[in-house]
Amino acid sequence: MFFNAWNILVVDDEPDVLAVTKLALRDVTVYGLPLKIYTASSKAQAVELLKGPLVLQGSDEPIVAVALVDVVMESDQAGLELCKYIREEAGGHSMQLYIRTGQPGIAPERSVIDDYDISGYFTKVELTEQKLYTLVKSGVRQWFTSWYALMTESSTNHIIANSSSRKAFLEKGIGWFGEPGPQEGEVVTGFIFDKKTIVSDYPQHIRPLYDRLDALKPVIQTPEGHKLAMDEMGNLLVKTVKAKTTADYVYVGESNMIMPRLLLELTFKSGLAFSTLWKKITDAEKKAALVKPIAKKPQKKTGKKAIVKPVNTIAKKAVKKRW
Repeated sequence: MFFNAWNILVVDDEPDVLAVTKLALRDVTVYGLPLKIYTASSKAQAVELLKGPLVLQGSDEPIVAVALVDVVMESDQAGLELCKYIREEAGGHSMQLYIRTGQPGIAPERSVIDDYDISGYFTKVELTEQKLYTLVKSGVRQWFTSWYALMTESSTNHIIANSSSRKAFLEKGIGWFGEPGPQEGEVVTGFIFDKKTIVSDYPQHIRPLYDRLDALKPVIQTPEGHKLAMDEMGNLLVKTVKAKTTADYVYVGESNMIMPRLLLELTFKSGLAFSTLWKKITDAEKKAALVKPIAKKPQKKTGKKAIVKPVNTIAKKAVKKRW
């Protein structure tokens, strides 16, 4: 849905270590996606990667799931300085950051754990191929859970900030992660509001995708009829029905990964939030239209009491035409 591979950063000044690590991780997949391994032989090279190809437009942090960092490189503390840079300057707060050192005496484990916000500490001897597999795979899972939760929260906050009207909600609140407009290799995602308003870079593909996913057995369903469905490829549908607090709302998205249950729950709850906001905005605009003052024509003085139609009746007729 968001990625085609998981970015892994390996930083070590020994070429053999870099080569062996890439070889050991060559066939690892997480949620059906492969790893994409970036290597650097110094702190300076790693920083350049973090400022360049490992930056995703629209994200506040480098898109790196796991980083394996040697301590001693161009200096005795280069690896630790890199860890500090990642956390404090690059904004890599979700990144799973592991120290992997061949000289543990220079950077003792306890002091490193106490002084640096790292996810784990290993010597190169103890980090076998099997342990490396387990470490990286679990690290990717942890990173994606954290990243997805933060992204979902940010998206919800963004639509709340742009919920003054339906126009603002659609044009400013619902944005796409990454570059606007159709992009090569991009998956199809989109929304349907009130069964007729489609918001997507690929509007012609939304209803066919919706029809197919809507026919599936739900993975999540509420007594009110709200549901989430997912096919064997990981393509998703979130649908809410019109009720007291929710609107007719649909989100559909193609995916190249099978998301775990926790993230499906987050996706479903995010959809409920979108639906609830749309319902509130729509109801408020309709109510405002009903009570909108209507200019009265000057009444000629005829000596008789003027007959004025009830404002509500006139307003209802005007609204009926508008909606």
